[in-house]
Amino acid sequence: MPWRPSPASLSYAPATYSSHDYRGEGEIFTIRCAGEVVGHLTRKDWESIGWLPRPGLSEEAGIVREIVENILRRFAAEGRPMVDAWAEILNTAQHDRPVTGPLDGFRHPLVND
Repeated sequence: MPWRPSPASLSYAPATYSSHDYRGEGEIFTIRCAGEVVGHLTRKDWESIGWLPRPGLSEEAGIVREIVENILRRFAAEGRPMVDAWAEILNTAQHDRPVTGPLDGFRHPLVND
């Protein structure tokens, strides 16, 4: 059989920000919607970002999750620095104050609050 290119070859991938390795200390913001935790925005430096949305969100919290993901997608596609996306998310979404804590296996330091 002659060689053929695979139909599933990756020919395009949208621009994204790099993700950190979730090891060691990092800064953690809890993103909320009227008290409901939507997810956690994390960073170790200004080069990589982590976004961990919670499953099973209410409709309103799901909208906030989409807003955060759209900001990350749009800013990366426009080639804007991650710090701009970070600032836009924090200006747009309700969030708790930052906590510095371990990212190992990601267990939020305020999980019992």
